[in-house]
Amino acid sequence: MKVFKNNFLLMVITAAIFSSCALPTSYIGDTFTPTENVDVFYAAKDVKKDYRVIGHISSQASANENDAKQGIINKAKKIGADGVIILGVDFTGGKDSTPFFKSEAIKYKE
Repeated sequence: MKVFKNNFLLMVITAAIFSSCALPTSYIGDTFTPTENVDVFYAAKDVKKDYRVIGHISSQASANENDAKQGIINKAKKIGADGVIILGVDFTGGKDSTPFFKSEAIKYKE
């Protein structure tokens, strides 16, 4: 019985750690075969290859902006993007406004 309690406690702690790191990330657009590498840009003019926008990714901002950026990159890999252009921060509005990062998922033209 003691082993069961220890395993249960370990599972609860692990779930809490992973859920606290995961920020809500949403995507609307086309999907392709997942990619392993995603280029990150902060302005469209910095992209030196021809590309097309395949969709839009948003990720809730947190105290650590790198978490939101990593969420965008992970989502871009899953949907098969070659890169993302991070457009900036926006807010949901209202009294308890929540900030979120907006970005464009891009696919290079061949």
